[in-house]
Amino acid sequence: MRRFVFNGVDDKALQIDFYNSYHLLIYPSQLLVCFTSLKASDDPNYLEDHVYVITMGGTIDKDYPKLTSGYAFEFGNQSAAERILKNHPNLGITYTIKSICKKDSLEITQQDRSELANAIAFIIEERKYHAELVRIVVTHGTDTLIDTAMFIKNCFREEDRVRFVIAFTGATKPERFVDSDASFNVGCAVAATSFCNGVVICMNGNVIPVKHCVRDEVSGLFRRKNK
Repeated sequence: MRRFVFNGVDDKALQIDFYNSYHLLIYPSQLLVCFTSLKASDDPNYLEDHVYVITMGGTIDKDYPKLTSGYAFEFGNQSAAERILKNHPNLGITYTIKSICKKDSLEITQQDRSELANAIAFIIEERKYHAELVRIVVTHGTDTLIDTAMFIKNCFREEDRVRFVIAFTGATKPERFVDSDASFNVGCAVAATSFCNGVVICMNGNVIPVKHCVRDEVSGLFRRKNK
């Protein structure tokens, strides 16, 4: 059984224990700086209809090179998820976007995953007394998307007093491409946070609990494991 526990007050070290795994020491002031925009809104729909989007880079966020001599895609200042949500005319949610890193998924380290876990822990801890459902979307490169999602699943368990959904998604082509699957996948992930439980993968039109998800080596599609 795994859970996270917060200890400490003021700016003393904040310990997050992931039982059967490891523990992290962080400082509340650092988290507050990172998440100053995550405070509750006066909007009455904020608590139940607010989605936290955390970005980790990956193909979905790749942008055209800025230099005329450049040929490789690079990460821009604005994430794909932010452009997608900002340009949608009829959103029934509010949202906050936080970047952890801008990396190809094969370059994601355990430290990056630990920072993601810290961010999620902070959100859940802050929201658990104020919302029945905590909705989180993580955009990530597809090569190690399942690995990171399993890491996060092993860090958290759903407690009786809080229900959370963490939906991982990405894209096989940059969002800047006309034929990208980015908008479809992000929309699927946002919707999944309104009714799923725990950690899920939202790719290729399917919503799959991470423990049941694999990627087909031939087609590259994310699918359920064969029984």
